[in-house]
Amino acid sequence: MILDKGICTIFRKVNMSLSGEMPRPGYQLWWKSWYGELDFATSDSRPTEGRTENRTDARIRIQQNRELRQHDIVVLENVERFEDHTGPIYEITRAWHGQDDNSPAEISDLSLEVYQP
Repeated sequence: MILDKGICTIFRKVNMSLSGEMPRPGYQLWWKSWYGELDFATSDSRPTEGRTENRTDARIRIQQNRELRQHDIVVLENVERFEDHTGPIYEITRAWHGQDDNSPAEISDLSLEVYQP
């Protein structure tokens, strides 16, 4: 798959407060990558008992980064600061790391959910 949709920016949630202050959440630039959009399906209409359901609003493929984790924040724009984004904000709900079927490229497939800070 060609990663030609654009550049996405991934932020990590961090505590921006100084020592002794009340916690103050912030977002630290973590990773940038070219991305491609993947097809996806909505959740099952009859979930099985004991299964955790995650809503999926988008799925993208990026260059592999095994340090990405659940709850990292994704902006589908090339920005330097979290405050500079203009589009929707997503949270990673699932990351799959592997190899592209059509090339030797190592990739990460991310399932995303719309995020409201």
